[in-house]
Amino acid sequence: MKKVLHFFRVLFVGNQEYHNNKLRPAIFHQYLYLKRVWTNEHYNDFGIERFIRLFLALALFVFPGLYVRAFFNRFGLIARKMAVEFYVVLKLALPILYFKFHLTYHLWVAVLAGYLGIETIVYLAALIYLSNEFAKPISYRRSLTALFLNYIEICLNYAVIYAYGNARIPHFFKEKLVSGIQLVYFSFSTSATVGYGDIAPVHPVGQILVITQVIVFLIFVGLFINFFAAKVQDPAYHDSEQSYIDEKTTL
Repeated sequence: MKKVLHFFRVLFVGNQEYHNNKLRPAIFHQYLYLKRVWTNEHYNDFGIERFIRLFLALALFVFPGLYVRAFFNRFGLIARKMAVEFYVVLKLALPILYFKFHLTYHLWVAVLAGYLGIETIVYLAALIYLSNEFAKPISYRRSLTALFLNYIEICLNYAVIYAYGNARIPHFFKEKLVSGIQLVYFSFSTSATVGYGDIAPVHPVGQILVITQVIVFLIFVGLFINFFAAKVQDPAYHDSEQSYIDEKTTL
């Protein structure tokens, strides 16, 4: 049994030794971020930028990711980060399960998909607007991998919302779609701003959703991927001295 546990430990975290410093509670840590933004402790913002930074720091309190970190805080830094990674993968898997079990015609499924999608968008925006409040990540490559998973997740969440509209709103698309893969295909092609024209929303709700998705992914590609891509060549932070008490509360 010990050998099996050791195998899985090496599989997921390697043979490296990690600091076991006591972690500051995640919820209290998020409160400190909000306080720092409010008092301009690290950055003198104003106007629209200040409003966005305050909104993002406050909005993270209403999403599950913060409370996942808070719960796993007691098990140490690596356990907390692994738990957050599992949460990211779970968020990606949920839309697939909705399609698999034909649940996309339920309103609560569409609402949940939108809620979790907004959480991801808020998190990505916080990486930019609150970057000066966060400590450096352990590895930018790890963060870039998470960003790729976030991209897929948002596309799938939009597909779930489109599926609900297709099932419940008359004339949502120019022709009613009959398979989940069509909706996933439409969502990914919309996010890529390809627009083949074979599938098109005709209902105003669908058109508004498409507009929001295009805006989200123009920002996603133009800002977030470029923001990380410039830092991928930076060395990993496993071997550098860092404060685990002030460790970033995201991935």
